Amino acid sequence: MGWIHLHLWSEGYRHLASIGNLFLLNFVGGVILAVLVIAVPRQLLVATAGAGALMLGGSLVALLISINGGLLGFHEAANAPFAHLSLWVEGGGLVMLAATALRSVHFLRHA
Repeated sequence: MGWIHLHLWSEGYRHLASIGNLFLLNFVGGVILAVLVIAVPRQLLVATAGAGALMLGGSLVALLISINGGLLGFHEAANAPFAHLSLWVEGGGLVMLAATALRSVHFLRHA
């Protein structure tokens, strides 16, 4: 997800006053959360995977709002480059990180 946002930012979204900086922020946050999910001890995986799931969910909702009516003055087309890929990556990542967070809760309760 972060790479997609960085790519779109570098391809011209950075010039969009309303959302350009948010694409760069999404990249930075995505990289930080990805590193944390990989690197934290198991006891902190609930928090980091949960935060990643929330970020992916927020990004997914923002894309859907942008496609279906506009967000912060920007309207994305459903057939825009990377729109479908973003939906799959964000949706799949959300499911995987939410499952990881829930599995970590189960592990911590039974550890």
